[in-house]
Formats: sequence, C-alpha cells, structure tokens
Amino acid sequence: MAWKTWEAPFPPALRALLEELQKAGKWIPSSEVDPEDPQIQLGSETPPLLKAWIHPRIFFPSYAHEWSQGMLLCAARLTLELNERLLEVGWELKDASPSNVLFEGPRPIFVDHLSPTPRSAGQMGWVAYGQFIRTFLIPQILHRLNKTPLGWIYLSKRDGLSPEEAYSQLSVFQRARPGVLTAITLPTLFTKGRAGSSHGGLKTWRDSDENMGRAITGRLLHGLRKQLDRWVSQTAPDTAWSQYDQAGESYSPGGLRAKEGFIQESLERCTPKAVLDLGCNTGRFSRLAAKAGARVVAVDGDAACVDRLWWTAATEQLDILPLVMDLGRPSPPLGWENGEEAPFLERTKDRFDMVLALALIHHLLVRERIPLERVIGHLSQQTTRWLVIEWVPFDDPQFQRLAGPNAHLYAGLTVASFEQALEAQFDIVARRRLDGGDRCLYLASRRPA
Repeated sequence: MAWKTWEAPFPPALRALLEELQKAGKWIPSSEVDPEDPQIQLGSETPPLLKAWIHPRIFFPSYAHEWSQGMLLCAARLTLELNERLLEVGWELKDASPSNVLFEGPRPIFVDHLSPTPRSAGQMGWVAYGQFIRTFLIPQILHRLNKTPLGWIYLSKRDGLSPEEAYSQLSVFQRARPGVLTAITLPTLFTKGRAGSSHGGLKTWRDSDENMGRAITGRLLHGLRKQLDRWVSQTAPDTAWSQYDQAGESYSPGGLRAKEGFIQESLERCTPKAVLDLGCNTGRFSRLAAKAGARVVAVDGDAACVDRLWWTAATEQLDILPLVMDLGRPSPPLGWENGEEAPFLERTKDRFDMVLALALIHHLLVRERIPLERVIGHLSQQTTRWLVIEWVPFDDPQFQRLAGPNAHLYAGLTVASFEQALEAQFDIVARRRLDGGDRCLYLASRRPA
C-alpha cells in the first residue's frame, strides 16, 4: 500500500539532496510512476501534465498531540536540519509543522514531499519562521513554564499558538525572560493595534547577494536550535508511575522475574510481527517485544513515562513507537469532516497480532468504570490473534489505592469471574500466578469471529 502526491520536476541539485536524505532515512522515499497507470488510481480531480510520485506507507501514523516532549523536540530538530540542507541548494521548506513529520518506531521522518520551495536571491530569513515558532517553540515554552500538557495544545490548536495567545498565559516575570522576550513578548507588543496590517514579504540583501542571504538565514536557524535546547530537557523526569514495574509493593523480585519470563516465553511461542502494548509504563515489556523482532506501538497516559521510553528506544535503536494517550479517552478523529486525523481505534484495526494488557484492566474498571466484559471485548478488537493480559485482584494494594472508598463495589470481582469473561472471547493458552501475590498472567488466543 502507498499514498500519492503530485509535483513539478525538481532541479538536479535538489533531487540529489533529497535522494541523499532519503537514503539517510530522514525524508520519505519516493518513486516516479506513470500517471496513466490504472493501478495508481489518481482520480478524476488530478491536475493534468503533472508527475505522480508514490510513497511507502508509514507503519503506524501518529500525531503531535500523541507525542512526548522529546519526540516533538526531535521532529523540530529534523525540520531545522532539513531546512539547513535545503538552504545549501537555494531552497527551503515553505511550511514548518509537526504535521509534516511522522515516526517510524522512534525515528522521525519528513513526509511532505511538496514542502520544498525555491528561495529568492539574497533572501534574508525563512518563510516558515513564524510557523515554526507557533507550532514547535511556543508549545515547549508553555510546557516548561506552566506545565501545560503538550497534548492539550496540539489537540485544540493544530497550527500551534500565536505569540499573542501565549502572552496572555504568562506572568509579568515570565514575559521578561530572554527566550520568552524574543519569541512571545516583543512580537506581541509590536503587533498590538496593527491587526490586519501587512508588512510585506522577506527582505533581500542589497544587490541580491545570495551568500549574505544564506549566512543570515543560517544564523536564524541556529538561533532556533539554541532556543529549543534551552526549553526542552534531554532526559525525562521521574513520576509516580515511572517505578511501577520495578520490584517493590506491586511485585516481589521473584514475581517480577516470573512476569518477565512469562512474557518472554509468550513472545517466543507466538512470534508476533506487530505488538500493541497498552499501558506500557516505561516500556520494560515493549523492549522485550522489540528485541524479539516485533514492531511495537506502546501507549501510556503518563507523558514522562512515554518520554523515557522514547529516549531509550531511540538510543538503543529499538522499533518502538511510544505514544501519550489516555486509554479511557483514546484519540478521536480530527479535522475537516473528521477526515484529517484518524482515530486511534481505527488505526489499530487489523494491525497487531499481539496485544499486551499488563496491570491495565483494574485502571479501566475503577477509573473509567468500564464493565469487565466491555474491557475484554475491546481487547478482542485490538488484536488479530494473541493477548497477554494480567489479572490484578481486588485485594491488591494498587487496586485498593485506585478504588479508595469505593473498593467495596469491586469485591465480587474474582479470578473465576475474570476467566469467565476472558473465555467468552478468547481461549486461554497458558497462565501463571506470580510469586508473592495473587496477580496472574494469561496468554490467550482470540476466537475466530
């Protein structure tokens, strides 16, 4: 499967650069095809006399509101790097948005083949500078200063935040900080009372001196890189959940070894090609699946845990795509007629032959108040074959902590009732009770529909 775009021919220098970037895995590969080929199915609305290009599909498309802070930083750095390389051949990116980037595992790849545009001779600056500030830099500043979740910003503002919108969310002292002053405060004060006014396009160096234009633009891009590094931490912080899968209250050392061993045995037995890890935490078991040869999409609601997993996967070059998401409220369809960004559940359909649901279902039962049968039914729609699931009993300390004063409402949930609900959709292939507690792991096979 592939998707198509159309464009006028690129000059040789640009084409050579794009081929170099494609070989490096930074720009999506493409190949020219015959627009008259009936297998391409361009459609009646396709403009005539333009060339058709075909691209491979990304395994699992994701969106900026699902990315961790480190992932957004990496996408921003890739955008700047590509623009710097295009500058060498007299071109630039005409837009700068997270929507131009997707992830293959932990690795960002630029997918907008129509973004390059020629620069004017001697042009000083970057045509997409303001958009880069709005979509990449300002969200990171607000996240750092006000702890504003990045997902909130990108869900409500596809094109980022303007300096004026960000200015209203900052204190007087925050507005005076050096990085904030140049990115938010001065642009806001400068444009006050000038709504609708036009200041023209980018200026060019006298006599259209291309060397000076490139040098000035290069310094501008370098400054953006320094701004990003100022606001984004290179390591993920600890959170209340970042140590959850370690030996301690939830697992004895023996219990943790038994859990890891069971999952390793299940991976070796089932040899899945694609694994969806729901409630992945910091990704201990996502890493096991990736090392067993599976492509992994790992999801958790704790952004810091996801960020830690992304840094690990990127460093160790593991095929893991970590995403920030509340599984009780998964990503909805977005955009015009709900057609621009697909919902999470649609993207997972028929994509994974194994789902990991470890220490997860009690969260859905208690926090989201979803009946057990509905949870199991949902999981059966997420996997085409295998499910590895963990039962956490009612009297487990973590279950009791989540349930609080409503704990008595779940006293009827027993391992027998859990197995009954599971066997309505799956065949239990293997089970293992963990040492030091009543938690139990199951490997189950989905029954044919």
